[in-house]
Parts: sequence; structure tokens; C-alpha cells
Amino acid sequence: MKSLTKPLVPLRHRDYRLLFVSYLISMVGDGVWLVALPWVAIELDADNSGLAMVVGAESVGLISCVLIGGALADLYPRKQVIGWSHAVGFTVLAALAFVHLSGHLEVWHLVGGAFVLGAAAAVSGPAADAFTPDLVPEDDLHAANALESIVRSLAVRMVGPGIGGLLIALVGSLAVITLNALSFAVAALCVAAISFRPACSADAGKETTGNSEQENTGEPVRYREALRYLFGERWLWVLIAWSGVVLLLQSGPRQVLLPFLIHDDLGGDARGYGLLVAVTGVAAVVSSFALAARKPPADYARRMLLAWTIGAAPLALMVFSPSLWLLLPLGAVYGFFSTAGNVYWSTLVQTSVPNAVRGRVISIDWLGSLALVPLSATLAGVGSSREFMVWVFVLGGTLPVLLTLITLRWVDLRGLGTQQTPDTAPQAPMEQTQPATPDTPREVHGTLSAEPAPARTGR
Repeated sequence: MKSLTKPLVPLRHRDYRLLFVSYLISMVGDGVWLVALPWVAIELDADNSGLAMVVGAESVGLISCVLIGGALADLYPRKQVIGWSHAVGFTVLAALAFVHLSGHLEVWHLVGGAFVLGAAAAVSGPAADAFTPDLVPEDDLHAANALESIVRSLAVRMVGPGIGGLLIALVGSLAVITLNALSFAVAALCVAAISFRPACSADAGKETTGNSEQENTGEPVRYREALRYLFGERWLWVLIAWSGVVLLLQSGPRQVLLPFLIHDDLGGDARGYGLLVAVTGVAAVVSSFALAARKPPADYARRMLLAWTIGAAPLALMVFSPSLWLLLPLGAVYGFFSTAGNVYWSTLVQTSVPNAVRGRVISIDWLGSLALVPLSATLAGVGSSREFMVWVFVLGGTLPVLLTLITLRWVDLRGLGTQQTPDTAPQAPMEQTQPATPDTPREVHGTLSAEPAPARTGR
């Protein structure tokens, strides 16, 4: 019974509980919006190109603003950054609802609104990821990331889209836009209620919460110094690059070619594809629960990289599957192990990267995970023959294994884990230009001299 309640342990901290409720509401809203946005565009008689612009605008906003979001998360109080981004989301959706009510809503309104919502997500996402270690003791951080992974899998893949489709059928698109706007308002109020106290009393006096005293003492770290730190830590930039390459190899086949494989080769339909997606989501939830219920292993980084590699490999076998039913276990393996790697990675970045640059490092990780996804989709659509599909799937599943072997030879993953030395003073190029004084709070979540970890393959 204790293992079932352990994933909920981070919620005993009031400030994190408020942040989590905000996250939960936002994720459900994202799932609802995933269904509502294209449906509203269709109601406005958008053609294929118009619908593509509406759906793609949010990704463009996210990718183009994510580095700005990381900088804001390091230079300003993260509570305020998250709250204001939610306020922007509320304003945009409220404006769309008003224009819709007036009968003047057009496709270009949706394109602009989707872009701004993507930009707001680019600001709030890195700030929330960087804010979590300020509200949760390090012993509970692994469980907190697993809990957020559970919510993301359930809300975005299952509950949110289901609610969105039901609401559109029952009350119409205007009501859905209005309710989504209200969800942003409630999320902003939850963040505003955070008291901003240190999560662990043992750390009090060494460091106040990330953006309060620490970021207001001394000169803020410049972006070039943050980049100098990033490229000075081989484990960090190599594994972010590893993730980007793996997503280039895998996201296109999964999003573009897999539906055609099910339809053309296996005689399936949308229900079959939906079943595969659902099985992947259930496996992700099971994985998150399993990780949250146990302590992180000693060889944390190696298990993380192994989990990602195992999750990537089934793609090579999918193209040879003789039936939809054999695709389901392959999808489950992908969902289980890729989610495990994501949880490991989030915890390692939060515990190993100094607070002063954590937001920017997280935003660069987001960019590395997202920037090549459109290119992957484009490359997957270049050919349509069976031979082309086989090569894309096989290379997408086998090359990550080769990349992992190269990474293990080039980067020493031993020694990087969640148990960092709290009192270790950071040593890095950016600190050399700004020596610490006895009154300067020190980074307690990690050290600048820490070694290794990978990047997200299933965000």
C-alpha cells in the first residue's frame, strides 16, 4: 500500500501542491484544446492548408520563444513568469471567445491565437520545470517528476481529448474556448497562491528559493555564460544532441508513416491507431507509477540511457508486424521505457544543473527536442514505397542503439545521480567572472562539476 501512495508524497508540500494543481489544469486544458482547435477551424470552413497553419502555429510559437522562456525563468521570479504566462493564455482565449461570440471569428484569428498560446507555453514550461526543485526536497523530486508524467499521459492523451470531444458535441466550440480560458485563470490563481517558502528547512540559510534572494543578489548570469556552462559539461550537451538526433529519426515515422502502415499494410482504421496510442499512454502511466514507487537506483544515468534506447528500438520491428495486435506490445515497450527515461532526465537536470542557469538549460533541452520534429515529419513524407518505409523504420530503431554505444564510449556516465553534495560550491567559467562573497547564497541542488545524463525522446 505504501508503494501506491509514494507517488503522492510530493503533494504534502503546500507550495508544490499548488503548482501541481496548476499543472494538472493546464494539461487537461491542453488535451481539450488539442481537439477543439482543429474542430473550430473546420467549422470556419478552413481548407487543408488553413488547418495546417492553425495546427502548426502553436508549434512555431513554442519553438521560436522557448529560449526566451528559459532566460526569463532565470532572470525573474519563476512564480511570476508562470503566472503571467497563464494570464496571457487567459487573455488570448477570452479574446477568441469574444470574437467568436460576435460572429466575426476567422481562421487567421485562430492562427494568431495558437501562436501566442505556443509562446506562452514556451515561457511557462521551462519556468515550471526549473521551479519544481525550489518547492520540493531533493528526496521527493524523483516522485514529483513521475507524478507530473502520469498527469501528462492521462490528461493530454486520454482525459483532455475525451472531454474536448464531448464538450464540443454537447455545448459547442464557443463554450469550450470559454472554459479553456477559465482554466488558465484558475491555473494563474493557483500559482499566485504559492507562498514561495524554501521546501526543505535544512537548506534554509544556504539558499532561499531559487528566484527570491539568490537571483536578487549580485549580477544575474548572462546568456553567454549559461552557454559556456552548458558546453563545458560534456554529458549535458552530448545528451541533448543525442535526443535531438533520435527525435529526428523517430518522430516522423511515428507521426506520419505509422498511420499509413496500419491502414495500408495491416488493413486497420482510425480505431486501430487510437488503440495503439491508448496502449502507449497506459504503458507510460504504469512506468511513471513504477518509478515513483521506488528510490532512484545508484546507476541512475546508465539506466536512463538504457531506458531510452530500449524505448527507441521497437520502431525497427513495427514495419515487419503482420497484424495490429503485434504492434500493441511494441507500442507498450516504447511508452514504458521512453517515459522512464524522461522522468530520469528531468530529475537529473533539476539536481545537477545550478539554479542560476537551470531555466536556460531546460529551454535549450526543449529546443533540442522540438526543433527537428518538423524536419523529421517532412523527411518521412518524401517517399511512399514499401521499401522506403522499411528503411526509415529500421534506421529509426537501430541507429539510436549505435548512438548509445558511441555515447557510452565518449561520455563517462558513472557518478552522476540524484544525490549531489549540497555544500559543494559551484565551479565554472561563469563563476570565475563573478566570485562569490561570504554573503552570497550558494547553489544547493547540484554542482557545476557534475558529470552526465540524456535528453527527452518522448515529450
